[in-house]
Amino acid sequence: MTVSKGGGSVRGKFIVIEGLDGSGKSTHIGLLADFLKSRSVAVHTTAEPTEGYVGRHLREMLANSENKDMCLQSALFLADRLDHVTHPTEGINAYLDRGITVISDRYYYSSFAYQGTATDIDWVMDMNLNCPKILTPDLCIFLDVDPQVCQNRIKAERANLELYERDVEIMNEVRKNFYIVFGRLASRENISIINANRDVSEISKDILDVAEAIY
Repeated sequence: MTVSKGGGSVRGKFIVIEGLDGSGKSTHIGLLADFLKSRSVAVHTTAEPTEGYVGRHLREMLANSENKDMCLQSALFLADRLDHVTHPTEGINAYLDRGITVISDRYYYSSFAYQGTATDIDWVMDMNLNCPKILTPDLCIFLDVDPQVCQNRIKAERANLELYERDVEIMNEVRKNFYIVFGRLASRENISIINANRDVSEISKDILDVAEAIY
């Protein structure tokens, strides 16, 4: 594994972890970050929506289950993503340029899958993929978990469900959209779908294997 401790000439890697809410993204991002750090890789973890101005508005919208127009919602996610990528000191590009690997909890794949349930998925994809400032990840890992299992986990952890978590049928539709998106992008992006219905240690091993392969 070729590593960078940050601040070097080797550009960092951009890794995205995707999945339905309740699929274990947070757990496995933590495990992956720890693994890479143990290999002397400098790591920065982040998430979308961000903690920026637009991202905070989106988080509030989702938490309050505000059923905003999906075209507007898609545009807001892209605006937040652009700031996420291009911020001069805290943006993804800035970290990568400093030789730091960035692991993001969600990226444009989520926009395609989620907003694609209620607006034109082709438009959402075109808007993001044709934006000159948007980065293509070095690796996208999708944690595939049965939607009913995801909803059961969420209900066990908190009382209030967000906009896309209240109806398991919507979660099923989102999962189907992820697979549509991955099929369309398979020839141009590095996407790994991992069965995350298993024991954490088994899932983690598969994640570490595919992540290590990009270094």
